[in-house]
This record gives sequence, C-alpha cells and structure tokens, in this order.
Amino acid sequence: MMRPQSAEEILRTIVVSIDGPAGSGKTTTAREVAKVLGLLHVDTGAMYRAVTWKVLDEGVDPEDEAGVTSIAAHINLDFPDGEEGKKHVVADGTDVTDAIRTLDVTKNVSVVSSYAGVRQAMVGLQRRVSEPGGVVLEGRDIGSVVLPSAHVKVYLDASCDERAERRRKELSAKGVEKEVDEIREDIERRDHFDSTREHSPLKIPVGAHVVDTTSLTVEEQVDKVVGIARSTAKELFSRVAKPGQRAELTKKAFHYEFIRRFALMATKVLFGLRIRKKDTTPYVENFIYASNHRSNADPSVIAGTVTREMAFVAKRMLFKIPFFGALIRSLNAFPTRRDIFDRGAMEHSLSELRNGRSLLIFPEGHRVSGKELGSGKPGIGYLALNSGVAVVPVFIEGSGNLKKALLRRPRITVIHGRPIRLADPSKIDPTSENCREFTNMVMCAIGALREEHQHGR
Repeated sequence: MMRPQSAEEILRTIVVSIDGPAGSGKTTTAREVAKVLGLLHVDTGAMYRAVTWKVLDEGVDPEDEAGVTSIAAHINLDFPDGEEGKKHVVADGTDVTDAIRTLDVTKNVSVVSSYAGVRQAMVGLQRRVSEPGGVVLEGRDIGSVVLPSAHVKVYLDASCDERAERRRKELSAKGVEKEVDEIREDIERRDHFDSTREHSPLKIPVGAHVVDTTSLTVEEQVDKVVGIARSTAKELFSRVAKPGQRAELTKKAFHYEFIRRFALMATKVLFGLRIRKKDTTPYVENFIYASNHRSNADPSVIAGTVTREMAFVAKRMLFKIPFFGALIRSLNAFPTRRDIFDRGAMEHSLSELRNGRSLLIFPEGHRVSGKELGSGKPGIGYLALNSGVAVVPVFIEGSGNLKKALLRRPRITVIHGRPIRLADPSKIDPTSENCREFTNMVMCAIGALREEHQHGR
C-alpha cells in the first residue's frame, strides 16, 4: 500500500487535465505548467493535428471516415525533445511540428477528430501515456472522457475576440498574415462543431476548475493552474492516513468482516479472482464504488475486494426471499425501485454517505451481458454531487458465467480505478444535466478500465 510522505511526492505523480476551446491558451499553459512542476506535457491536440496532416498528405478526403480512421489506427506518433526543451511532433518518421499548425490542417482537424475510430485510437494512446502519472494533458475532452479520474481538472476559457487575436499573432509570428475577422469566423465554426459533435464533444467537465483567461497574461494563467495543482496535492496529502491511523471512517461489524473475508477467499479459490487497484493510497475518507454489472454475484465479489464496510443498493424482490433478505439487510443492503427515480433509496444512500460509510452502486441499474457497457443512470451523479464523496470506478469481468470461471476461462477480474473527485462540491449545482454529465464521466472511467483489460494491459 503506497503511503506518500509529502504533498510534493503526490505532486510528482499527479495527473493534470486542461480542456478548453481553440485559442484559450491550453497548449502554452500546459507546456509551461509541466515545466514548472517537472511533469511530462502531452499535447493531445497535436496528435489529432498529426493525423489530419497525414490524411491531407496522403490525399485522403477528410470526409472519408473509413479512410481517415484507418490512418489514425496505423499512424506512428513520437514526441521527441527539440531545442530549448520544446517537444517536436514526428508522424511516421516525418517531423511535422510546424506543418500541423498550418491553416489547412486547422480547418480540417475538427472533422477528422470527430470520428469515433480516430478518437478511440488517440484516446487509447493518451491513456497509456498518462498511466504512470506525472503528466499534464490538454485538449477538448480530457477531463470529461479521456481521464475523468485526473487529480486536477481545469477548463480554460476566453472571449472569442481574444482568442482570435491570439491566433492572429501566432500566425503572424510564423509569417502568415490573416485578417482577424476570418480567424474569428473559423474559431466560431470550430467551437460550434466541437461542442455539438456526437463523439466526445467539447464541454466543461463537472467538478473542474474554470479559469477565464481573457484578461490574463500567459504567466498569470500558468500561476493559476500551478497554484491549483499544488493546493490539490496538499489537500490529498491531508487525507492520507498517518502510520497507525485507520483509513475507514466507520468501524466494521464483526459479522460483516467475517463474511467479507470468506467471500474473498472463496472467490479466489473457486474462480481465481484477480484484483487490481490503480491507487492504493490509504485515504481517510469514504467512497462511492461504481461498477458495471454482470451477475447477481457482483455485490459479494466486489465487496470482498474492498476493506471498507459498505452499504448496498439492491432490488426490492431480493428482500422478500426468506432468510436471504434478512441476511443482506444485516450486511447494510437496502431496497430500491428500478422503474422510477426512488427518492427514498437516494436519501437513504446520502444518509449512509454523510455518516461516513462507503456505498456500492451499479450505475447501469441492471445486469448487462456481453463486452459492451450499458448506459448509466443519473443516480450515481445525484449521489456524488449531493454528498461530495469521491467515486471509485470499478470494472468486473468473468462473473457473468461462473461455470467458465471455475475453469479459469476467464477468471473473475476486478479492477479499481482512481477516484473521481469534485474540485469544490459546494459550488456545483446538482441539476439533472450535471448529474447526467457526471454519470457519463463515471461510465467513461469504467469503460477505460474495460478497454485496458481487454487489451491485456
């Protein structure tokens, strides 16, 4: 179990996501923040631009989704250090650092990046690069889709006029003269396209720090983000259990712990249970554990992998089964209706969370078979936004067919992701839209764990 010794140690492994529209200062700010904090800078926008450059260089029509997706799936990208520490962009052996900033690439990058296949290829790469931590990533959907569990989520914004003027100066410095009105029209077009596209649209991640850069210098932008990162590291360190201190906020009942350990041992022996946890830091806090749902065995299997005592949401009919209903009730399970928004169950859940107990919930609301995930219900967002409790995404595989699991084909696997935290829960309005958006972020995090498992990483 990793126990950081200082806030600076946490800061060295922190993940910072910076989102925002074109011209808001993402790339410059991210690069300088990474330099100040000694972290790796990943320019995700450059990845999409490099794919766009390759599409144009190969003579492929940017409207040809199949052709563009094929290029994205096979392109080899590298980001070596150049002069003065500036990262270069190399696509299939060609240095395209300057070529990807041309107006032709800029005009086509939005449509290229809108394709699901292109985003899937680039998002996978971005997640692999960020896995060790100690990175700053910038783009348009980092905090909402790529890395919902980023320790620091920032959204930079600025007026359209300011962004157009910045882009004009940037082009002018490269010897390209364009009228500011033309640039403004292009930015407005990209804003509309990016915010309304079907796959991973531009949006402010729920719980992110919003920084308006309209009247800020680059240095001031960098200082703000660096300050947010440092304060986040200090806040996280303040939650780390000191030697000899229990991380759990509630004391486990003897019978709960006995059954939990028995379930854990039985699942390991019978089904070859494998457990992976992305963050083993002993934080002194409770969590909402949000998992995909494969079978009726999921609650007991997942509970076995969590040392904290949890409450469970279960369908009403289970409580009508003689003996079994009484047993699960004694293990902190309580009933809910699935056909409606069960306010009573939600209030009971919030009461458990406010009293320091953790909670297991299945956002899909029902069992889903196959490789794909179901859509998440807004209940998980409602609980997180109203309680301020961090959400740990969980992916379970193999529990849907216990007979095959007995033969280890496949073994049952449970993967715990990194907690998804809200910057300042007291400032977030738990509207229906925000609850849905946060639920989508949780499902994206579970989906990332699923894809990682399927690719054997």
